Amino acid sequence: MSDRNDLRWARRVQQDLIRRLYASDAKGIQDEELVNEVGYAMYARCESIRIATEAHFGRAACPLCKSVIQRAGWSKEELLVCDCGWQLTWDEYHTSYRRKQLVGGKAFPMFTEFLDLWPKQRTYRDKLLAIDRLIHALHVDAQHGFARPGACNLIECTMREALSLLHELAYGDLSTPGVAETRTAYQSTIAAMGARRRELEERRPPTAGPMAG
Repeated sequence: MSDRNDLRWARRVQQDLIRRLYASDAKGIQDEELVNEVGYAMYARCESIRIATEAHFGRAACPLCKSVIQRAGWSKEELLVCDCGWQLTWDEYHTSYRRKQLVGGKAFPMFTEFLDLWPKQRTYRDKLLAIDRLIHALHVDAQHGFARPGACNLIECTMREALSLLHELAYGDLSTPGVAETRTAYQSTIAAMGARRRELEERRPPTAGPMAG
């Protein structure tokens, strides 16, 4: 039987790495090495999220040949067997990603969009904008989500740290063209969502008081 160590999951992206990229860009520095380091770290983590999430919902990927193994149910003893010869129990597969924030939840489409977008980017600007698009999408999710924000799946942070990090990223007059516009657009989205939530709360009927006796 194959070893569970065949299953390798990319670690979450370090907060400081993301901070350094935005701080550098705000000074007008186009650091190709840094943008690639951040982008590929995000890509690797998103790919791990994709694989773990699909396995969680029934389509486990063989770590050796990448073939999909259809899982029958949630039995711990179920043996996942690939045509290439790799095999493992579902319990061991599940244990390999459990408690590692790898199941994407409602943020899953954001991660798969980045997986499609990142490999197509060639210039520093395009790479930064692809990173920034995902960062801001996660910002909206962290601002108005009701469960663990998707930022915690991608970035090494707690729920409280996620929102703080996304708020404090540096921007300046020398930032790459397009970054400020993306930030403004997402800020408008956050404001609109907040206004809509307040409107719904105001329409909610008051809680009934005790009946008069």
